[in-house]
Amino acid sequence: MAETNKLRRRETGPRSLGEADKPMGSRALSFVAREALSRAPWLPPPHDPRERDLVLASGEWEVRIFSGRKFQYFVTRGFWHLQLWHPDARVSLLSPSRLTHGFYEALTATNWKIQAATYEALLPLVAGVSHATFLARAFVEQLERVLVTDIVRAATVSDDGLGSS
Repeated sequence: MAETNKLRRRETGPRSLGEADKPMGSRALSFVAREALSRAPWLPPPHDPRERDLVLASGEWEVRIFSGRKFQYFVTRGFWHLQLWHPDARVSLLSPSRLTHGFYEALTATNWKIQAATYEALLPLVAGVSHATFLARAFVEQLERVLVTDIVRAATVSDDGLGSS
């Protein structure tokens, strides 16, 4: 039993006197931050990622969109958008739509809401309150074109009866 206690002290305690004064490594801080965030409450709508389906994962980010009745409602009323969700940092980014008054909108784990006219303008604002590494602008533009613009265009053509065979 004494051997087990020595082993435990050795694992949790400092290895040398000087080591006690050193800050924890980034991996340890990252683990502590993730643990705290995993117990944090979910973000409120429209930023709650549980409301949307996961369609793609890219690096640390998830790309999420509505399906079913919400899809139909949002597309036909100009509210259609995509959500970029960073599960570890608990950051939600919404693409511009009528829902966000045409702005990119972010909500952080600390419930800090940020809006900006462009993706590039939003990133430094969010970076000031989050450790998330962001997706490249060109990739986000491609996602928006395929998952927002093209879908809205297809739904509009379909509603006009022009897309029917």
